[in-house]
Amino acid sequence: MNILITGCAGFIASHIIEELLQYNSNNIIGIDNMYSGTKENLDFIRSIDKNNKFTFIEADIRDFEKVNQIIENYNITQVYHLAAIVSVHESIQNPLLSNEVNVKGTVNILEASRLNNVKRIVFSSSAAVYGDESTQPKNEKSITKPISPYGVEKLMGEQYLKLYNELYGLETIILRYFNVYGQRQSATSDYSGVISIFDKLFSEDKCPNIYGDGEQYRDFVYVKDVAMVNIKAMNNTDIIHNTFCVGTAQKVSINDLFNIMNKKYNKNFKSNYLDARKGDIKESICDNKRIKEILGIEEFSKFEEELIKL
Repeated sequence: MNILITGCAGFIASHIIEELLQYNSNNIIGIDNMYSGTKENLDFIRSIDKNNKFTFIEADIRDFEKVNQIIENYNITQVYHLAAIVSVHESIQNPLLSNEVNVKGTVNILEASRLNNVKRIVFSSSAAVYGDESTQPKNEKSITKPISPYGVEKLMGEQYLKLYNELYGLETIILRYFNVYGQRQSATSDYSGVISIFDKLFSEDKCPNIYGDGEQYRDFVYVKDVAMVNIKAMNNTDIIHNTFCVGTAQKVSINDLFNIMNKKYNKNFKSNYLDARKGDIKESICDNKRIKEILGIEEFSKFEEELIKL
């Protein structure tokens, strides 16, 4: 069996590949156009690929002919679809580009999969589909009301997956990630995860800014747990189409994060508050009962423990 992973040089995808290489004998084909993926992630994957199971192809998911050719030539049976413009703020600044990648690119993956008899796709969606709708915690039946192009595009991707399941019988699993953190997460731009940005600045003896009052909270989920969820979702034969919220059900405010970083680096920085940013969501917490029941996820990593180890 051959597995395709889109966005393979990205943060989360690199962890999925790491897990697959450790526990799976299947061939893994990774594609990425290197827009936001990194050479460092590819180098890491190659360094642990002891049995030459990983093949990298530089390709853009907007190029249907190339995507179709890869899926056909490598006889792909499973697809982890992670390639995307992942920044809310970039999607606001450049909605045409993010739509091309996040919507058209997803349809290209689905259609090429349909044409070549792929069995199952696991799609990386986002809690951004909920927007700032106030009801908490969020579950799979919560109101979706995105407030950014990114959130709209992820929701459209979900609808296309549902459609391809109903029309063509393609098995499609949707994973709505909450705030993912962990090793190899980029801290090189303002659009990176808040944890990686804070960690980098604290390590350089610099105090990070906080946008808003810092009381906005998130559900931070460890990347290795997310990789595990992806693999369990791919290999659960009891489901042919489903949506899962991927989070810990534990809320952490940005002020909490700031205080933990002070503790980690033995600092005594004082918070510097700036105006809140457009498109940022005030509150986000996951109801993960369903993922525990159906996928058998017993527990998630403890936030402060993993953060201190990063």
